[in-house]
Amino acid sequence: MPLKRLCRAAAGLVAVVAVGASVPPAGADPMDPIPGNGFFLVGPDIAPGLYRTGGSASPFGVWINDVPTQDSMCAWFTYSTPDTNKDHVVATNMSIGPMFANINSTVQAFESRNCQPWTRVT
Repeated sequence: MPLKRLCRAAAGLVAVVAVGASVPPAGADPMDPIPGNGFFLVGPDIAPGLYRTGGSASPFGVWINDVPTQDSMCAWFTYSTPDTNKDHVVATNMSIGPMFANINSTVQAFESRNCQPWTRVT
């Protein structure tokens, strides 16, 4: 029996640590650079502005009939709502090379897939 109690206590401690680790610190500054993969809320996660990426984060590109495959490209989306509902996409783009994303103050969320980090230009 003492072993069961010890396991339960350890499991409870792990759960508390995991929950605490996922909560951002109060008053944390928005990210800059923005990671190349993820979904971010404008305001708490990232600041509005013009951002630049070096392009695709893929270590190699796959081309079919002189066209890069979707998995070889960097893609981004801005949303008018704080979710990934594709009906609320304001703007999007995809490229293998460098590009910009204008995340203005009317945008509520930004999603990046397979991109190098995004650095704020202005």
